[in-house]
Amino acid sequence: MKNLHFDYSFEISYEHDVNRCYYTIKGIPQDSARQKIQNLEIEMIPESKPEWGTDCHGNRYIWGCNPLPHKMFRFRVTGKAVCGLTDYEEVVEENELMIFRHSTKLNEAGEKIKSYYEKCCAELNLPGVTSELEKARLLMKKLRSDFVYEKDVTDVNTTAEEAFEKGKGVCQDFAHILISLLHLSGCSARYVTGFITGEGATHAWVEVAGNGKWYGIDPCNNNADMESYIKVGVGRDASECLINRGVMHGGGEQQLKTFLVVTDIGHGSSYLHKGFV
Repeated sequence: MKNLHFDYSFEISYEHDVNRCYYTIKGIPQDSARQKIQNLEIEMIPESKPEWGTDCHGNRYIWGCNPLPHKMFRFRVTGKAVCGLTDYEEVVEENELMIFRHSTKLNEAGEKIKSYYEKCCAELNLPGVTSELEKARLLMKKLRSDFVYEKDVTDVNTTAEEAFEKGKGVCQDFAHILISLLHLSGCSARYVTGFITGEGATHAWVEVAGNGKWYGIDPCNNNADMESYIKVGVGRDASECLINRGVMHGGGEQQLKTFLVVTDIGHGSSYLHKGFV
């Protein structure tokens, strides 16, 4: 079990005044069997009075409107997460098994991924593995040895098949490809966004359904230990886990800056806050 302090923010600067901005923000960790969130604080500039909502996958979000003209919008969430309370997320709902067994445009397996899966079946003896979690761990390890982490070769619209053909990508691509492979193996799997210990950007990993529960695995880091991971949201693919969506009037060109730091604060330890950059 770990006590983690998180500080996440993003800032959007506009070329011209935005006269009215409607927003939906999902970047807020929530309680589950594996993690408990404490001391949650949310700040927004310009200030507004958001409402709370829940999407079809159970993700909590805030939504609202900034009616006054502004050239900058900033969102910040801070708090503490007690992680590793269990090794699973929650009990699987029956309808989720079907929803998360079908691929989307972003994680659908093409011929190259299908051929790779057949190779994995032969090398790893997957047909003889009855545990969904063990299948996922074997495929995760194999993928991490064959696929390279590299920035700026893919983007948010890159599909699993396109990334796999390149042979390199980022955490989003690792997650989409692993979900493709797990679907081919008959497993229900879903895309996860959240925070991990350190400083940088948000992260993506995978949850696989097994024994009536959801288990997290991180193919980008070949890791199944979720103690240092703070979950924010789930979906069938990355498009359903976008942290920020909005509609605005005016604005022109936009510039986005993000900031994230997650610190292991132990039991009763203090932490040093690092400011927005």
